[in-house]
Amino acid sequence: MKILILNYEYPPLGGGAGICTKYEAGGLATLGHQVTVVTTWFKGEKEIEKKKNLTIVRLKSIRKFTFKSNPMEMISYSNHAKKFLSKYLSQNKFDVCLANFTIPGGNVALFLKEKFNLPYILISHGHDIPWFLPKQMFKFHLVTYFYVKKICKNASSLVLLTKEMKTNADKFLGKNKKTVVIENGADLNYFYPNYKIKSKIFKIIFVGRQRAQKDPITFLKAIKIFKEKNPSLHFIVHILGDGPLRKKMESYVKKNNLKEIKFLGWLSKEKMLKEYQSANIQIMPSIAEAMSIATLESLSSGLYIISTKVSGNTDVIVEGVNGNYVPFKDPSAIANALKDFYENKFKKNYTVPKKIMQKLKNKYSWKMITQKYNKLIIKNENL
Repeated sequence: MKILILNYEYPPLGGGAGICTKYEAGGLATLGHQVTVVTTWFKGEKEIEKKKNLTIVRLKSIRKFTFKSNPMEMISYSNHAKKFLSKYLSQNKFDVCLANFTIPGGNVALFLKEKFNLPYILISHGHDIPWFLPKQMFKFHLVTYFYVKKICKNASSLVLLTKEMKTNADKFLGKNKKTVVIENGADLNYFYPNYKIKSKIFKIIFVGRQRAQKDPITFLKAIKIFKEKNPSLHFIVHILGDGPLRKKMESYVKKNNLKEIKFLGWLSKEKMLKEYQSANIQIMPSIAEAMSIATLESLSSGLYIISTKVSGNTDVIVEGVNGNYVPFKDPSAIANALKDFYENKFKKNYTVPKKIMQKLKNKYSWKMITQKYNKLIIKNENL
């Protein structure tokens, strides 16, 4: 089949959604499909890249940063994609479109359906459907409410990443047979434990975009409390990633003399593996998630996670076995959980059971996820 994939973010742009598109596109191409991805160009990247059954087209729409975007950039991508694809689809026929995000991917897919009768499968990544993150996304959801509903209802299928996301979508659209859960995956054969390089000094990591959704300020407050309560305990903290809150975080660290903390920015896949393998614990105080790829990678690397009960994590973290849950926006609870882990697991050289990590790999490998998408595509073709 000839498959068109729309996503305004594709590595090196964006976070989890771009990574998902990369592996899904590559996996479907490996299965023999002819796959074309239409995404956004960024400095240093090729405008057109071809790899056997896979073609990446990068459009020169507006994009300033790799790690964040804004509505104007989404509109720019949408306009460029409509213009490019109007001509491209006049010369190239596709069987189905996989559109990421209701806006801008679904917006473009709806346009193509109306103009070329191209069916599309819509993939939601959380915040694009009301009322995910209601505080931060309220205005956006209010303005786009009816248009997003139209985009969803015109899709052949609507893919959600978790059961919590499906519940939210069902409230928005009403229960229907179109909605289906297909989880995020991760390169779980690449991420594995290496206890030989595990840090002897208590090492804590934070991974992800530094924005309000991830609540990194609560993380820093927790580290401050942990340090104050345990003045003789030697530990280090690595913060991996970047984002709009970084300057505020650096200011907080400097003001509170948290010399244990280092900001490492975005790292290569190879360096991320070493960080996961050498760390003792990861803190994830997110207010909301779709489904965190970083969680899958770190758990597969044998890391223990202290997390809030966000979508996706509740399916993979087993309390007391490979992680613990803490309340939202509660730095004291995180500090207490850190001390408990230090005393009862770190000092006793605790390791996560192999069967837990194997179960994770069996369900969330990209091979398994790609097969689910392949079945959905074939099912939609036969409707």
